[in-house]
Amino acid sequence: MSDNTTSTSTARCIDRRTLLSGFGAGLVALAGCSDSTGSSNSTDRSPASSPSSETDVLESITFEGKAGYSPRVIANFQLTENSKITQVGLINGLGNEVDRAYISERETVAEFVVARLGDSPSERITQGENTLVLIGENTEVEVPLPYSASLTLHDVVGPNEYSELPEPQREGREPIGLIVENTGDHPDIAQDVISEDGPHLENFDKETSEEDLGNLVESGATTVLPVRSYLAQDFHCSKTHTRDAKLTLKSAFSDPVTFIQTFRYSPKRENFCEISLDGEQTIVERDQTTTE
Repeated sequence: MSDNTTSTSTARCIDRRTLLSGFGAGLVALAGCSDSTGSSNSTDRSPASSPSSETDVLESITFEGKAGYSPRVIANFQLTENSKITQVGLINGLGNEVDRAYISERETVAEFVVARLGDSPSERITQGENTLVLIGENTEVEVPLPYSASLTLHDVVGPNEYSELPEPQREGREPIGLIVENTGDHPDIAQDVISEDGPHLENFDKETSEEDLGNLVESGATTVLPVRSYLAQDFHCSKTHTRDAKLTLKSAFSDPVTFIQTFRYSPKRENFCEISLDGEQTIVERDQTTTE
């Protein structure tokens, strides 16, 4: 088991060193790499020039959320005057390059996209620790770059309980709403809601259905995520009855939130049920998302 662990650590180190070498000569020597015991396994013993401190070349980093058809998160970098930085790159917690910006030595600002709707975890900035790499004339700096977002589910509201819910696309398609708050320091992207334990109106023989969201939730913001209620819809309704549905909210950065919501079905006319919520939701689990 220990041999496998050592092999994996070494492989990751080689990948990271190769990746960093693409930013500029000499950066590999600065990057180093540690195995599972914390000791360096770098074979490059040549002395590296002392890098400038991050405060010498970098003034600030901010993250800006862009909503719309394809929500995304943009990193904005403010460099110091005369920093002579020509490349700014980002390596996520999985060791993958997310993006890089090339600028002239006279420029003091840079930006690039660090997360898009639909990106896999390997393609975007990751929750937790990332690494910002700055390259310039006689300057090679690595800056730790943390990222934190956390969606908290506060409530679930029914079709007639909240004025901000959109109008139904057609009869029987009234949306429900998930009221969430981003208690983290950076934007998050709500991706989808998965419903288990059918039935589902358009998936008659399936026990699981997925509803795409694509909502940007800024840090500190509370918003309503509309979800089409056919995720828990029922066709025939000869008498009033209830059913518990298991729903999971997934986002780009936060841990998935799984909860149980009771739906009430009341006969309105032949072959049609009026849907409403019965009681409050119950959080059943909050899976831990880890970066490996």
